[in-house]
Amino acid sequence: MVIEGHVEATVHSQAMEIAGPGTLKGTAMIDVAEIHGEFSGELTARTRLVVHGTGRVSGTIRYGSLVVAEGGELNGDVKCLDALDPPAQPP
Repeated sequence: MVIEGHVEATVHSQAMEIAGPGTLKGTAMIDVAEIHGEFSGELTARTRLVVHGTGRVSGTIRYGSLVVAEGGELNGDVKCLDALDPPAQPP
């Protein structure tokens, strides 16, 4: 899915790209998210979140792995999904 305009929605997809002029406000459950534009709301990128140099992401952000290019911005409650798992109990 590629977003080039202004969208307010709940999105469930394997891959999402927010293009340079695009904005998404809402909730997104994605495997791989690439952000060139702006996202605000609740974003879960289960596998990978890539914030490019022009990208702006704010809100509640969860990710499997994270890449932020120089100039990219992350603001809000940002956590790795692995960090949210409870620690393993010894046998």
